[in-house]
Amino acid sequence: MGKKAKNLSEEQASRIADRIGDQLQQKQVSPRGGANRQGRMGAYLVGAASGLVLTLAAPLLRPVMRNAVKGGILVGRYARQVGSTMKEEFEDIVAEAETELDNESRESEV
Repeated sequence: MGKKAKNLSEEQASRIADRIGDQLQQKQVSPRGGANRQGRMGAYLVGAASGLVLTLAAPLLRPVMRNAVKGGILVGRYARQVGSTMKEEFEDIVAEAETELDNESRESEV
């Protein structure tokens, strides 16, 4: 996030939200614009409000994201451990099968 986003005070954010609310109530759209122009204005205002909410919520979301990343790391470590165990088991099975084949071939030679 840029420096400007970090310096946004709650009072400034409240003023911006009030302006957006006023514009939504006034529906400042010319009669020539029709529904398409009104839809664009609404989409713009929703986007601006979303950005504002995310800017204010970013400090609260950081710990949540950090915990999600930590959880992902733990899952990766567990998966690596399970994979290692499975590899060892498979190697043991292959070694046992080779031993059995060697024993069978020795018995058939005698």
